Amino acid sequence: MTTAYAARQATEKKQSLAIIDSDVHPYMENGLATLVPYMSTAWQKRIGAGLGGGHTVASQFHLPLDYLYINSSGGMRGDTSRPGMSPATDPAFTAAQLLDGAGIDRAILLSGHLLGIGAMPDPQVAATIASAYNDWMCERWLQFDKRYRGGLVIAPQDPELAVKEIDRMADRPGIVEIFMPLHDILMGEKHYYPIYEAAQRHGLPICVHPSGTENVYARAPRMAGTPTYYIEWHALLGQIHQANTASLLCHGVFERFPELKVVIAEGGIAWIAELSWKLDADWYGLRDEIPWVKRHPSEYLNENMRFTTQPFVEPPKKQHLLALMDMINAEKVLMFSSDYPHWNYNDPTNALAGLPEDLQRRIMFDNPREFYGDRIN
Repeated sequence: MTTAYAARQATEKKQSLAIIDSDVHPYMENGLATLVPYMSTAWQKRIGAGLGGGHTVASQFHLPLDYLYINSSGGMRGDTSRPGMSPATDPAFTAAQLLDGAGIDRAILLSGHLLGIGAMPDPQVAATIASAYNDWMCERWLQFDKRYRGGLVIAPQDPELAVKEIDRMADRPGIVEIFMPLHDILMGEKHYYPIYEAAQRHGLPICVHPSGTENVYARAPRMAGTPTYYIEWHALLGQIHQANTASLLCHGVFERFPELKVVIAEGGIAWIAELSWKLDADWYGLRDEIPWVKRHPSEYLNENMRFTTQPFVEPPKKQHLLALMDMINAEKVLMFSSDYPHWNYNDPTNALAGLPEDLQRRIMFDNPREFYGDRIN
């Protein structure tokens, strides 16, 4: 085989195996202080930006709503930044390393700094931060490279303010979904219905993601208990998403909003099978309690929900992985994610290596392409 022929084959294979990454985290150069220029003067004053007495904006405007569970080895890959910049703060470096380096054609951005704003007690402050971030993301990232796509951030504490932000941002170029940081109200409750109506009206999926605030703040999402160690918290994150998935299905959200789509990012996948089986089995005997759920709960899950792959499961026996993929209907409900720039990043060149090529293509490209539609083009 000639070198030229081998190179051409590699190029053709790369072109045929397009990749959409459903979970990439951009960070701000100076943390939340980066957003101050995107706020009105009144809001800058309210949050204390620009105070005298030697205080800097960065020191005044600090929100400790992430990294509450500390990874002693660091939460980021050490190679995800260039000298003088923190990880994933430079869209050019990220494009070169992640998009070019890993062959990713589209990267959906979920704010790294705002994962925990759903736990903030003041809805207006949370909504203002979300709005400022959205403008910054569009200017700093989405306009830089056409391969970036954005999840517009909302604050779920006040649905009216959230709907205003969705209406303001939904038609911005590059926006493909609504990133909704979680708080203490489960997702099936009526509290969210105005948000879901707006999402359905604009054809934008809702995406949720762990925050690092679980059980720590009063308005944070709830786990079964409060873990002590990072490893506990990291292993148990699926609890949050199981509870919210069950809430969505049992409250009949997808009967009320049949076109609504929901993405569970970084929440694990093995539990999908057990939860689906349990809900379907109980639905036969208990559906008088929830008459609005007119079909098996698993049917709504398969039609309206998607789950990202990272951190991908690694059973010790290969046959167990293939069996699990069959159990959860992976060819339809899974979408690839790398979780760049975090420490447990999944490289698309090997993360799904244990799966058949046709299933890899479904997860890496076909499923997200069908789910996000024309906005991902």
